[in-house]
Amino acid sequence: MNFDRDSSSKPAVPALIRGFAILDLLARQPGLTFTDIHSRLGLPKSSAFHLIATLCRLGVLQSLPDGGYVLGLRLSELGAAATGQNHIDRDAQPYLRAFARRAQLTCHLGVLEGHEAVYLCKEECQQEIKINNTWVGKRLSLNRSALGKVLLAWLPEAEMDELISFIDWDRKTANTLSSPAELKADLARVRDRGWATDDEEDVPNIRCVAAPVTDGKGKIIAAISAVGTILQINEARFPVLANQLLDLSKEITASIYKK
Repeated sequence: MNFDRDSSSKPAVPALIRGFAILDLLARQPGLTFTDIHSRLGLPKSSAFHLIATLCRLGVLQSLPDGGYVLGLRLSELGAAATGQNHIDRDAQPYLRAFARRAQLTCHLGVLEGHEAVYLCKEECQQEIKINNTWVGKRLSLNRSALGKVLLAWLPEAEMDELISFIDWDRKTANTLSSPAELKADLARVRDRGWATDDEEDVPNIRCVAAPVTDGKGKIIAAISAVGTILQINEARFPVLANQLLDLSKEITASIYKK
């Protein structure tokens, strides 16, 4: 399978990178103080002061009475606008819904955002057994999820290594990939066959299969997955589901790029 991402090297603006690092940190840990922020990110005090002050003036950060900071309401406006402009979830949803009903599995569509994968879309099946620990907007690991592995597998090596450096290697189950070497070996298998699995690697008794969605020219723009219990997905079903998801991916791509 020949999936590529844009690997062009473009100059970066350090202040913007640091500003987004502050936003990302506070998204995960709201209420941190100035001292917390500059020490955790390794920023000089003067740079951190000016960046935080500017972000507050722009409305993307808000200061609290106790001296901590949280994300500002301006980000909610920008997030709503971004959702409205990114139509992949809207375009994919009917296809994902139909597949969830056919396969009788919970299905997701997700994208890479920052150092993690995030769900943009979730469709439930009609069976009584459902996966309740996922939701739209949930962030998931790149090493313990099939969808995350797909989004990681075809990245340029330098970008892949950077994302791997941010992974939390806590072992959630006996099957969790718990080192960069283990993950890279698994990603090589993903690239070779064109799809990924989560075989009880994040949650016991839960399995998942995922496949990439491309822009029609080989660039990965998202991933789709089907998840169920070990009773719903036995190992023999992995390649069957994978081929079905790859066909579904082609349908989604054709729907988006015929417009």
